[in-house]
Amino acid sequence: MTDLLKIISPSFLLHHALYGSIVVGFVVPLVGVYFLLRRLVFWGVALPEVSAAGISAAFMLQGLGFTFMAGGESGERHLAILGSIIFTGGAIILLTYMEQKGGVPEGRVGTLYALAAALAILFMAFNPGGEAELLGLLKGEIVTISEGDFHAMLNIFIAITIAMFLFQREFTLVSYDRDMAVTLGRSVLVWDGLLYLIVGLTISLGVMTVGPMVIFAFLVIPPMAALPWARGMASFSLIASFCGGSSAFLGFYISYTHDLPLGPVIVCVAACVLILSSALRWLMPRKAR
Repeated sequence: MTDLLKIISPSFLLHHALYGSIVVGFVVPLVGVYFLLRRLVFWGVALPEVSAAGISAAFMLQGLGFTFMAGGESGERHLAILGSIIFTGGAIILLTYMEQKGGVPEGRVGTLYALAAALAILFMAFNPGGEAELLGLLKGEIVTISEGDFHAMLNIFIAITIAMFLFQREFTLVSYDRDMAVTLGRSVLVWDGLLYLIVGLTISLGVMTVGPMVIFAFLVIPPMAALPWARGMASFSLIASFCGGSSAFLGFYISYTHDLPLGPVIVCVAACVLILSSALRWLMPRKAR
């Protein structure tokens, strides 16, 4: 109980890391429900790794003497975010183009994942000093974030949350029944573009906060845990968000009290939530199910 009161205290040294993890846990599953709805789970594997490759490319540029956005740790972080957004956005445009041309085979998405993972490592060869930062990123151990960057990230995630609920009807329609969306006069291209823009922004900022492994877990596991209990898109999104946020908080608590790597602990906690959800659903009377 003492440790719990300590980490929720405003004076807690790592309070930005705690709140950042929880916010990511609440927001990313709101995007993940559409990955399940559109059967794009493999995109959820590849895109966080592409984002990590973008961050690694930013470190490479610094190692090569690229001084754009230079200015200490904050400047490096901003350049890394920019690299993450550019790489993730480019990958989404490529995958969307291939999808419009007849679908994206799982093999191509797997190739994108393998290529991004390889590039993330190769880019680091040009900046050995950034290897520790990248390793921490992959483990979800980024705990240093300035006050300004934290509030900027928080504001962006709040805007994303509002957009996901405000346009939920349109996003669901173009994801579930595109022909009906056209019949009702909805612009599929516009709503797809807005959804993918939100996806790219969410993944890019999320990877900078908790790492690609945790982002993939939040995209898939909380929505899967919420699916058996959902009675519509609103409840599906809310339950998935709650599962993600609670997993992040409990994972941070376990990581802090037992001195364990944050990212893997959060993923394991989220998996336990999924197992618990499945077990409860299975134990329910058949009539209730």
